[in-house]
Amino acid sequence: MTRAFVFTVAMGAWILCDVIALGQGGGMGGGGRGHGGMGGSGGSDSHKAPSDYYRGAAPPPTQINSTPHGGEYLATETNHYEIVYMPLQTRIYLFDDKLKALSAKDVHVQMSLKLPSENVPRRIPFQYVAVPSGVAEQDYVVAVFDIRQLKDGETTITFEFSGLSDRHHPTAAFAPVFSPSKIRPYVARVPLTEADRNGVMRQRVCPVSGQMLGSRGPIVKLYIADYPLYLSGEDCIAAVKESPERYLPHPVTPVPGR
Repeated sequence: MTRAFVFTVAMGAWILCDVIALGQGGGMGGGGRGHGGMGGSGGSDSHKAPSDYYRGAAPPPTQINSTPHGGEYLATETNHYEIVYMPLQTRIYLFDDKLKALSAKDVHVQMSLKLPSENVPRRIPFQYVAVPSGVAEQDYVVAVFDIRQLKDGETTITFEFSGLSDRHHPTAAFAPVFSPSKIRPYVARVPLTEADRNGVMRQRVCPVSGQMLGSRGPIVKLYIADYPLYLSGEDCIAAVKESPERYLPHPVTPVPGR
């Protein structure tokens, strides 16, 4: 059996599923609607082996708590906003009510928070970041701020949105509670979705095992800093966490949009 045949069969099984969500964990959801998450955990069939999901023999388990970039959801009736806290920046990705990715190009966002050492809340604007044409990754808005300054306990961060595509609700505001545990780790596991198909086809081979993606079972998706990486199995995760720089793909340089 050739490597190309194995890869083709693996991708064919993937396409049979409406949404691929192989592998648990990676998200930081939780909390109430509009205040820090979608809440609740999705059910799964404990009698079905992971390989059954992989081969399309059973529907994939629902994974409400997992998010595409390892962040947490804020939600209104018409939109979802994934907030990703990273050590030196905070990103926001936009989705509609069906969790379909939306462009953040015309959206303006500002967050307000109070540092322990300051008497007046700090207001931090977000900037739009596009991605080059042909790149499958989603655009976003980003605020450059060292969130690690909020060291202890919990802090309320207010997010204010304007310029949203919903003409009936062009603005939104949230005040979720932030804690240091919500900072995304350098290596974060996130769910595999239909949007990853092109990325898997480009990478094809697991950089840890050297085997074709999908040939050993469910494909695992990680983010190393800003970059997605696909592995052939869970037993490959430890190697990436031990030396993440070794597995960085060729970087995609975001293009500022404004």
